[in-house]
Amino acid sequence: MKYDVVVIGGGPGGYICAIHCARYGLKTALVEKGELGGTCLNRGCIPTKTLLYAAGLLENIDKSALFGIKDAGGKADFPGLRTRCRDVVETMRKGVERLLKQQKVDIYRGKGQVISPSLVSVEGENPVELSTSHIVLAVGGAPSIPPIPGSSLPGVYTSDSFLAELPEAKKLVIIGGGVIGVEFAEAYRAFGTDVSVVEMMPRLLPPFDTDLARHLAALFRKKGIHVFTGAAVKKIEQTEEGLSVSFEKGGKEETLPADAVLIATGRHPETKNLLPMEAAMERGYFKVDGTMETSVKGIYAIGDIVYGAVQLAHSAEAQGKAAAAAIAGKPCSIALDLVPQCVYTLPEIASIGLTEEEAKKDGISLKSSRMVMGSNAKSLIADEGGYIKILSDGSGCIRGAQLFCADADNLISEFSLAIANHLSLEDFLKVIRPHPSVEEALGEAAEGALLRE
Repeated sequence: MKYDVVVIGGGPGGYICAIHCARYGLKTALVEKGELGGTCLNRGCIPTKTLLYAAGLLENIDKSALFGIKDAGGKADFPGLRTRCRDVVETMRKGVERLLKQQKVDIYRGKGQVISPSLVSVEGENPVELSTSHIVLAVGGAPSIPPIPGSSLPGVYTSDSFLAELPEAKKLVIIGGGVIGVEFAEAYRAFGTDVSVVEMMPRLLPPFDTDLARHLAALFRKKGIHVFTGAAVKKIEQTEEGLSVSFEKGGKEETLPADAVLIATGRHPETKNLLPMEAAMERGYFKVDGTMETSVKGIYAIGDIVYGAVQLAHSAEAQGKAAAAAIAGKPCSIALDLVPQCVYTLPEIASIGLTEEEAKKDGISLKSSRMVMGSNAKSLIADEGGYIKILSDGSGCIRGAQLFCADADNLISEFSLAIANHLSLEDFLKVIRPHPSVEEALGEAAEGALLRE
């Protein structure tokens, strides 16, 4: 079978790339060894955010008495949570398959293997070889498991296996305080679990703004989540009561009991033996140019396997669109280096552009303006706190923003648009934002920055 494009991997980057290639009139095939939707839909973003939505409902129930609502107690029902996660995932998966079929993308079930820049074999129940003019690699990654003794014991999970089972635990220890770790901590805390987070770095969310990490740690401790930073896990052991996690912090060894342990220490690219020819790589990731093409002509890479890329679904989708446009010879104006990063804690965290630490490191002088959400009417009504921080340069141009507030994931795109279009604080204030809304705090933060100039 002859194709213009063969995409290997049916995650967000892969299926979006395939759909866009087909819309450009290219005959397109998609090869997927597992379920369509990849890690994000099946074992990542979607089921995790379903759990966090449930956690938010429980948190609102807990404070319902504040609004004059009595006897509104609720608790987590794990069979119900599992059912809801499964239903959401299955609905979205069917939607992805329907979109691909509508665009006449041929779907091949099996493991895709590159034979040459013009040939892909599909290994599975119905093996087949696909000849093609272009190949897009979108195979994603897998959970990284550090060499911790006891990491293979029953009751010790990766994010993949944890979501597959959703264990009901009285005590949960999470190893890793990055995005995956803190989101699971937030959800399970709301479900009534005693949660501990052990992070090797000096703070939670190491790549994020220091203020965000510090405020999240303080909020976690207020909610009863135990946070141990600067702590190196030494071993996991089976005990008569369950599991125990031993870690070293400040030269002292401590032990935490657990019914379940989640290892959330990041993911690694699944690029081993993917290509039979040499390609420019760095630490297992493909190096690509501005069109997502690797050093092998005609072979493109997108998503979690790209060196320097942010490992997020929307980043992979944008790269997929860029690759599709390049293959079709069409222009693409997506700012691939401007990726919003969101953490779905309660409240949410979102960040775009430069942080103060990055600016200082690069010798860039930025002004910071902060809006505390306690003075925002909508946040006060909902009894929600947090803050918004805007960073601008000497000319008033917006260079970065960090949000820790309700709906941060929806609001961050205002700043993405501003940075992508080199808007100033004054430009940002040209629009009228509704009142009462969380969004009006964005304008107030920008206004505050101008008043301090």
